[in-house]
Amino acid sequence: MEILLNYLSNWGLKSDNPWDVFAFIFTHGGFILVFWVLITGFMLVWLEWRQGKFSSQLKWVYLAIDVPRNNEQSPKAVEQIFNQLWGIIKGPTFVEKWLDGYGQVNYSLELVSIDGYVQFVIRCLAGVRDVVEAAIYAQYPEAQITEIEDYAKNFTPDNFKELGYDLWGAQIGIIKDEMYPIRTYPVFEHAITKTKESIGIIDPLAALLEIFSRFNKGEQGWLQITIRPVDDSWKEKCLKEVQKIIGAPTKPPAPGLVDQLLDMPVSAVSKFADQMFIPASVKSDEKKQDVPSKMLYLSPGERQTVEAIDNKATKTGFKAKIRYIYLYKKEVGNKSKGVSGVMGALKQFSALNSNGFKPLGPTVTNSNLIFKSLREKKKLELQRKILKSYKSRSSGSGISEKGYFILNTEELATLYHFPYKGVAGTSVKAVSAKRAEAPYTLPYDEEKEETKSNSAPTVNKADNLGVADKLSAPDNLPM
Repeated sequence: MEILLNYLSNWGLKSDNPWDVFAFIFTHGGFILVFWVLITGFMLVWLEWRQGKFSSQLKWVYLAIDVPRNNEQSPKAVEQIFNQLWGIIKGPTFVEKWLDGYGQVNYSLELVSIDGYVQFVIRCLAGVRDVVEAAIYAQYPEAQITEIEDYAKNFTPDNFKELGYDLWGAQIGIIKDEMYPIRTYPVFEHAITKTKESIGIIDPLAALLEIFSRFNKGEQGWLQITIRPVDDSWKEKCLKEVQKIIGAPTKPPAPGLVDQLLDMPVSAVSKFADQMFIPASVKSDEKKQDVPSKMLYLSPGERQTVEAIDNKATKTGFKAKIRYIYLYKKEVGNKSKGVSGVMGALKQFSALNSNGFKPLGPTVTNSNLIFKSLREKKKLELQRKILKSYKSRSSGSGISEKGYFILNTEELATLYHFPYKGVAGTSVKAVSAKRAEAPYTLPYDEEKEETKSNSAPTVNKADNLGVADKLSAPDNLPM
């Protein structure tokens, strides 16, 4: 502080009173910093207000997806679905961002178990519903897509206790940097099981589906992956990491104009000295020396890491955030199944030389505080926060930026795909009957068809489900 006062006194400060010091700094250019802080704060508040207004006007739909039990499509088909869903990416213009509050919208991929009844759900904008359905039908022509109500609408941060439920929830993060991929479905391929009747993949979702199907009445498990398409700028980070591991020479950043001007005399003298005093034979020997490559000395694990990072950068990416909630009534709740079992199922996507998942500490609804009252208060606060974040399906709500990470289409297809033949549990909702078009040779009577259309009652989509499927669904499942 004394150094600052001495410095300011040289510029005319004649008092060490704090108000006099502040007034002196403000009148001698400090007002620029103050105005900059105020303007920046106002812009952030304005943008948040406009984006909130934009979000409140959006209309969302919840789509339940059912595929036939004899489905033979591998996760590769779902990877193509995500490639198509990436197409909604759009960078806002200045007017769209600052006046309309436009922000890149997201999808929410959800796997839900209600009393042991398992359902795949996708939440999307009503305006892109046709895009989602077209992408799914392109890979699964016999799939059945039904609009449902939000299964979480009856639970709020304030009433889940009153409904007789307790809650464990967490936001799931990654162990290493996002440039390192998780274990993906090609790693789960098994040559022995590959036959004409089987695609030879040990389904990475089989363990999670089995746990979800074993939930009893009074237990619910909600797994949510919010994804938002991003451009390819993240791939540059992957390339730099690969170059660092293999020891490839990196090009230093170009110096600025001022640095070039200052370095010009030194560079000229250095070049002149090299030409005058270094023999030509030494120069030619220096040119022949090659930089040794570390690729020859990489361990098998390091080679796999390099290949995995490089492969991740070749595919389309999404910014993702994962949440998991286990709701249970105390008399039937079993955290060994609903928490440890699910976390164990997610553990199979981890590898020591790549990446994996872990619950992020600040969002886990447990607390190790000593005093019981403080522990219960902290736990309830976290429970309300994670439930509110889950219901909003927001990519922004939750904890800090470390909760975000990039997943490419292959990683997403590994985490969220429809079970194929021989894998699906009996409690996973599936299409009960094959849907087919009428043959084109069928006679057609326009008058009879018009009379039939005028007199036929409206049929609900849910009425087309099989009897077994109707009976297996719990009463509180929205249709």
